[in-house]
Amino acid sequence: MIKFATLFFKSLPNEAHYRFFDRATSEIAKAGAAVHTALGSLETDLNGWFALETANIEWYRKSALTAAIADADHALDHALVGMAAQVNAARYSADLVVVAAAEHVYIMLKSYGHVAQKPYLQEAGAVKAILLHLNGDLATDAATAGISAWIPEIEGALHQFVSLIEEREAETLGKPEKNFPEVRRGIEGVWHPIVTLVNSGAALNLSEDFAALIRALNPEIDYLNGEFHHAKLNIATAEPAPIGQQTYTGRPCTPLPEVLYVTSGGTIRLELGKDFNVTYKNNVNPGNAECTIHGKGKYKGHRTVTFIIARD
Repeated sequence: MIKFATLFFKSLPNEAHYRFFDRATSEIAKAGAAVHTALGSLETDLNGWFALETANIEWYRKSALTAAIADADHALDHALVGMAAQVNAARYSADLVVVAAAEHVYIMLKSYGHVAQKPYLQEAGAVKAILLHLNGDLATDAATAGISAWIPEIEGALHQFVSLIEEREAETLGKPEKNFPEVRRGIEGVWHPIVTLVNSGAALNLSEDFAALIRALNPEIDYLNGEFHHAKLNIATAEPAPIGQQTYTGRPCTPLPEVLYVTSGGTIRLELGKDFNVTYKNNVNPGNAECTIHGKGKYKGHRTVTFIIARD
């Protein structure tokens, strides 16, 4: 008897899950009529599995716009930090009129908090409000402080940022109606009857095509099951808390992030040195700095968090 090993879809990491689905559909297509002859009523389950897998992939697939949105966000943050740095410099001008104007703008900017660390939609809303001030009640102060040239750059960056977010939201609305967990539960329910019937078919069917199907898929399933049991958790999916604004001192700023990892069993607070290490970039002078969290121990991958260094 040819054994068709069981694959635990519910627990398998997504990337391995989809790799197997691609391989399985390819091998089943090659087996063709042998599968339908051997499995009989399984055809309905098999088609249901394919339909659910297709929906699952659509839900899991990351938007191609994700990287573009991150780049647009970085450009917007860069413009905001550049303007804030110029405002801060103007506060120490020898011209008291410039100092007063810069102070007004500085107080307004500070009232919106750490804009670059807000969620995307909140960040966009805060920047829109800042622009209303700069083009409205603080327009004269902005001109006096010498920051008017930053306004069109921020407006352009904001427009690009918001347009990409709206495009991604429209893309998400077009995905299948069932949500990701529902689809995965459906896949698990369909998969186990398929395994039972395939094992029965393998015992009764002597077709070389069918035997070749089992021989092709069993090693893949065994490998993926082993991969799951030895897989490291990807720290890129962790949730680091935002890092607050740091004060410029002329020395490297090395704030330590709080890193949380959410699992089905609850939330785990990761430990520095045991679960992750950190490195920093651009963390001396005022502006945007980066703290990169590198997985350690049972965690792999990395995650970067940005924070602002500002003069007091």
